[in-house]
Amino acid sequence: MRALIAAAFLFPMVAHAQASPYLPVDDIAYRYVDALIARGYLRSLSTLERPYTVGAIRAALDSPAVDSTNNIMSGYARTLLGALHRYELRRSSDTVTKTQDCYAIGCFGGQSEYDSYAARRPFRAKATFDIYATAQTSNRRELMLADAEQNVRPAMAGYFVFAGGHLAGSVRALLDNRLNVDPEFAGRKDRKLAGRTEDAYVSGQWKYAEATFGRVARNWGPPALQGLLLGDAAYTYDHLFARIGTDRFHVETVIARLENYVLSPGVESSRYFSIHRLSYRRGWFEGGLSEAYLYSGVHRGLEFSLINPFNVFSLSWRNERTDGNLSFGFDVAARSRTAGTLSAQVLLDDVQIDKCDSVCAEPSSYAFSVTADGLPGWRGQRPFASYTRVSNLAYRTPNVAERYAIYGVGLGRGYSDYDEVRAGIDLALIPLTPLKLYVAHRRQGEGDYRITYPHPSQYATTPVFLQGVVWTVNRVGLSGASIPIRDFQIVGDVGINQVRNRRNITGNDITVFEGRAKIVWVPRWLIPFQ
Repeated sequence: MRALIAAAFLFPMVAHAQASPYLPVDDIAYRYVDALIARGYLRSLSTLERPYTVGAIRAALDSPAVDSTNNIMSGYARTLLGALHRYELRRSSDTVTKTQDCYAIGCFGGQSEYDSYAARRPFRAKATFDIYATAQTSNRRELMLADAEQNVRPAMAGYFVFAGGHLAGSVRALLDNRLNVDPEFAGRKDRKLAGRTEDAYVSGQWKYAEATFGRVARNWGPPALQGLLLGDAAYTYDHLFARIGTDRFHVETVIARLENYVLSPGVESSRYFSIHRLSYRRGWFEGGLSEAYLYSGVHRGLEFSLINPFNVFSLSWRNERTDGNLSFGFDVAARSRTAGTLSAQVLLDDVQIDKCDSVCAEPSSYAFSVTADGLPGWRGQRPFASYTRVSNLAYRTPNVAERYAIYGVGLGRGYSDYDEVRAGIDLALIPLTPLKLYVAHRRQGEGDYRITYPHPSQYATTPVFLQGVVWTVNRVGLSGASIPIRDFQIVGDVGINQVRNRRNITGNDITVFEGRAKIVWVPRWLIPFQ
């Protein structure tokens, strides 16, 4: 692994503009990115792969320029640029232009000029921080499955970003007492100050290749939903990411060592995760094919056939008798400036092509989603809709050590055995404040990838979808974000849940307000390094 990382950063690649840090997928800036994409802007950004780098977002804002006659849209663009500031390393004395703040409305000299300047920029770094508080009616992050635990939790985050030449990176550390009550957080919960390192990585970025080592959230799938094979439901974990090719055609891979699974006292099974994706994008079309492999074993180590991004895992699975949990994925998106974006994603698990005994009669394991964003509306308002389904046994295998999760949370989706339909309107009514008004309906069965796989004798009676008592939720909600002034950010999702059989308990019905709001103070203080 050390040799792979060293080779990735030292191998000479074709020169390109300076590297830039990623914009974390939970940053408020994505609310503005999504609002602009829904209205036909930022077309150079991928529909199916996140996070974006700050440089990629700036380049997307430049071509084509946001309509300066639309006050709402130009306000979104300017606010987005301001939100990127903490991840950028420019100084007011930089001489390329003093009009970069109007980059989004077309008054900047051009991306080629910026690239030429950026490639010559020296190594720089800076440290910043923010202070925030989260008010919530649920400790569980998924509000459709809210647990009615009300609290307000103070927190702060420290940021350190650096970039120079072809290297960039970031560290984001949190002190957030919300972690002490989150049932999906696996760390210690008996501390007066709970914290974790959310981002910590170094990235080498060239014209035809990228290599990153560390932790940062990634999502391969439509932005409205978590990816089926690789999503951001789990808390961030350390991994090696590599990408070879161009924006039009490339191969990318993620390789990670997961936490050990304790088989018995003193005996632990090592766990590893490999996933790769072949992506193609041209004009209005974008699509990808993916394979994911999770393998484990006592004293088992990384296997070269499963860290080779160009190997076909499904062939090694049989030809080389490589034991593990193999999954396949397919995603596609069609994007139009006027008609919006249509996308679909499919996950197939435990595909059986061999002759075998009754063990092969296990129930089907699959997931799929379809989304429609930025549909034609009126006066800048954009309807959207989505449907997603995850089967009962998705992310589960007979070998419990090979469940598709890290610290008990899925590497793709955070839940199995459910479906959800959601529809609403992306509103552009209030300056600097993208909003989404929506209705949603969810059915949640008792199936869970954390529990034991059914015995072969139970295959015939195990439902493919919606096992046991079904927990049903109808929700009317409003989500959004705002940066009303430079130093403050507000992000929230509030609504009414009408619940039947809550927590899969028959007759446990309730109608209740459920929401979460986060208010952030972003001081202008920073410590520059050069």
